Amino acid sequence: MRILAFVLSAAVLSACTVPPTGGTSTPRATVSAGTVLLARSGLIVEDSRDSLVTFGTQLSVVEARVTPILGPVLSRTSNSECGAGTISFTEFSDITLNSQNGELVGWTTDDTALRTDAGIRVGSGEAVVSAAYTTKFDQGSLGREFEAEGFYGIIENGSVSTFWAGTTCNFR
Repeated sequence: MRILAFVLSAAVLSACTVPPTGGTSTPRATVSAGTVLLARSGLIVEDSRDSLVTFGTQLSVVEARVTPILGPVLSRTSNSECGAGTISFTEFSDITLNSQNGELVGWTTDDTALRTDAGIRVGSGEAVVSAAYTTKFDQGSLGREFEAEGFYGIIENGSVSTFWAGTTCNFR
């Protein structure tokens, strides 16, 4: 999660930390209760109720669905200086969920564990992303950025290093 920490470093500096519910965090379970796939409009949760959990869903509902799969919440922070307004960040070991007013509005990951339904993940090559989605590249202040049909990210050394969708708090 080092890249995520870098991208969100400005956010973390001014963030208010709230300890996760349930006290100290525990190691992630080795037995998975399903799979979480990255979607441009939320998360696809493949469990007993296989479904798309869209942006706009209450964060408490999202957490209840993904915690058995992703493990416990590691931290909760927020930043009131985001361009979109105050954003809260709920960090799991593989992904950070972004919320506003208690609703899921985005996600960010720099971990290879999660992928899209087309198999794109952190570590996927630029050509692989372009083959899966219509992709635009741009050199921005964060580095070589891409937009791939609602997915966004940064390419470093020819591969995806950070990946997100929805509302984020990237400082440019």
